[in-house]
Amino acid sequence: MGNADYIQKIILGGIIFFQIGLCFADESVVVVAAEGSVTVAEAIGKTTTPVKSKSILPASNILTTGPTAKAVVRVGDNGFIVVGKNSQVEINKAKDHVGFFKQLTGVVYYAMNSIKGKQRPIEVRTATTTIGIRGTRFLVSSTDERNDIGMRKGQVNVASLEGDFEIHKKTELDEFSSFMKEAEDAIAKEQRDFEEYAAKNQKEFIEFKREFFLDANRMAKFDGKRVVDIPLSGETKIEMENFETYADEWLKGVQD
Repeated sequence: MGNADYIQKIILGGIIFFQIGLCFADESVVVVAAEGSVTVAEAIGKTTTPVKSKSILPASNILTTGPTAKAVVRVGDNGFIVVGKNSQVEINKAKDHVGFFKQLTGVVYYAMNSIKGKQRPIEVRTATTTIGIRGTRFLVSSTDERNDIGMRKGQVNVASLEGDFEIHKKTELDEFSSFMKEAEDAIAKEQRDFEEYAAKNQKEFIEFKREFFLDANRMAKFDGKRVVDIPLSGETKIEMENFETYADEWLKGVQD
């Protein structure tokens, strides 16, 4: 074998190795941004390890944030999660896809790429629900004070882990649009008045179902089996925008 052939094979091998490395990198679970105390463990009760920006996590792990912490995690080619303070989420990633996210506590913003072809849907699990997603953006809150899902874009399927939900769906009346026009000249004060007016002027529909769809600009509030499906609140929208601002550099590339 001549020197030229030998060198060519070395270069070719290097290119293949580099390409394989890129493939693995694309499938990696990576903390792309982190502030405050962010740790990772293999499982609940196992030893935790501090992580920072550019840390590569195990395919299956428990990520925990402290009282002033937050983190942005890229989960392979599936998308990103933005983990708020005092939160804990289990990330379970199989060979070529996310098996599931299990949100144990706290607030997490999910921005997932659209599922294509025969790719399996991604699940987000909480203590009481399984949320099926195919490319969307939403916020899940699971704390002692609140238990809700807020939709930014797309649609999710929410299924009960046991028994039917008692779903109370509230819709606005037509009078809302005219009321909002009257509020244009004094937004701050009129917004409060509008929310009070809206609370008193909604139609409510009740149904019992094991699962339901939640659409963009809606939110579901959970109290045991009782679910209230209402328009996305201004407070939750602001909370989402704060997550999006923090992770803007990475969320721009999400194909949802």
